Amino acid sequence: MIPRPLLILMVILLALVACGSEPPAAATEVDFTAVCDEANKGNRVAVQGYLRLPDSFTGEESVVLRLYEGNDFRGTPIGATAKLGSEANQAEQVPASYSDNDLKVHLADGQVTTYGTRVKVSGKVYYPLVDQDFVCGLENLYIEAAN
Repeated sequence: MIPRPLLILMVILLALVACGSEPPAAATEVDFTAVCDEANKGNRVAVQGYLRLPDSFTGEESVVLRLYEGNDFRGTPIGATAKLGSEANQAEQVPASYSDNDLKVHLADGQVTTYGTRVKVSGKVYYPLVDQDFVCGLENLYIEAAN
């Protein structure tokens, strides 16, 4: 039998987790260079750019894609945490040995886009806890074709 105070705490934590799971949605677009501004921390923003797979990853549920401003893939990217799967706003799993050409991302409208295609990505801004090749990232993604 679980003690009553512990049971109450567990119910509260479960409610908080459930409330924190908002569906992905489009956001107000900001300039690529402004995404990582401290004022955006925890807020949903949208930015246009080009997605790329990381050099390596081991996740089976998600991958942190890299979002670059230009199709030359230079400069510091923004992280884009995508769930792996074949549903809207997800990236398809890639083979153990992959190249950029294996990238397939399902847009919010169900269409599939590939490496080298400009997209508009909306997400909640976060800062990684450990050093990465990006300063900030976006999570709970909503991915559209770019204008």
